[in-house]
Amino acid sequence: MVDSPNGPEFVEEQDTSLDQAEVLSFSQAVLYSTDWTVETVVSQLERGNIDMSPRFQRRDAWGVRGKGRFIESIILGLPIPPIVLAEKKNQRGRYIVLDGKQRLLSLLQFTGKAEGENNAFGLSGLEARPDLTRKKFTQLESDPALRGDLDAFLNHTIRTVVIRNWPSTDFLHLVFLRLNTGSVRLSPQELRQAMVPGEFSNLVDDAAADSIELQTLLSRASPDPRMRDVELLVRFLAIRNFLNSYAGRMKSFLDLACETLNAEWARREGAIKQQIGQFGAAVRSLIAIFEEDKLARKPGSRSFNRAIFDALVFYGSDDQIRIAMEQKADDVVAAYGRVVQDPVFMEAVESDTAGIPHTFERLAIWGAALREATGLQFRLPEMVEGRIRFTGFWQ
Repeated sequence: MVDSPNGPEFVEEQDTSLDQAEVLSFSQAVLYSTDWTVETVVSQLERGNIDMSPRFQRRDAWGVRGKGRFIESIILGLPIPPIVLAEKKNQRGRYIVLDGKQRLLSLLQFTGKAEGENNAFGLSGLEARPDLTRKKFTQLESDPALRGDLDAFLNHTIRTVVIRNWPSTDFLHLVFLRLNTGSVRLSPQELRQAMVPGEFSNLVDDAAADSIELQTLLSRASPDPRMRDVELLVRFLAIRNFLNSYAGRMKSFLDLACETLNAEWARREGAIKQQIGQFGAAVRSLIAIFEEDKLARKPGSRSFNRAIFDALVFYGSDDQIRIAMEQKADDVVAAYGRVVQDPVFMEAVESDTAGIPHTFERLAIWGAALREATGLQFRLPEMVEGRIRFTGFWQ
């Protein structure tokens, strides 16, 4: 899950239930299965028909030994899990990967068609064929004694499930969240990055990957392969810019925020870059105040709670509030200790965290506690006719 064995555990959040009228449209999707050879799959990847851009390639979750054992399985003719793809809207024959990203990336890297440090790796971690240790794909191609292994590799079939005519991103999210790749649970942010491309999506990917603060928070020394670093940044920017339009479903809210910021990038670029800087400053400050292994945790828990973090970074991103928090650090920690004993606050960060009432409650309760701790009289979000309303911290 993380580079460090002592890294944070993440609580998987439950979004509010799907709209039943939308669920009825799920039957419109067409699923079919086909058997592609490894050679065909690599050709599709090389031609860019299956989206495995360099941005995906740097989010590499498998080590070289794991990749080597996967290649060994193919050479041995062992069955491997199917790949699940969704055909892109209005782009026949071009696909988004829903399940199998690491397997596809391993094929691309082993054949030398990828980018990054693992490209053209030599085989390692082998159990049944140790004689192939350190062998590279080019050696399979050039050594007549290895011709049988090359043919076994290239001709091995991979069952591929393709989804066409999918009715909505909700459908793909549902499929995505029901799938697992080995022991690595897939992340909705991976799908979001593929489904909502654009300048904003590229920027948050780069900013999260380069963020020392997020790496510290996640106990990593590299970008998170499950894109939780990107998700934390996107959540902050969505709440910061679109809180007034929040309708109670975090997944849809983040999708819409990415779509809007991509579409309005020319107008919003300066403000978003400034907010990303404020996010970094807030995380640095929060780590200093709470310590990284206690930040956004409930008492006695190692689990990182994204709902709590949203509230902490929401206020910490404001320069005046952040400075006051640093000056009154002990009072802020004490205030947090009282808040996490508040049953209303705890309900808001444990159950239906995406719902409007609980989203409002955790922002309002922590904001009120923070005003008392810092002595600043900044404005808090309000609840108006069942929706959250926020007009800024200051008059």
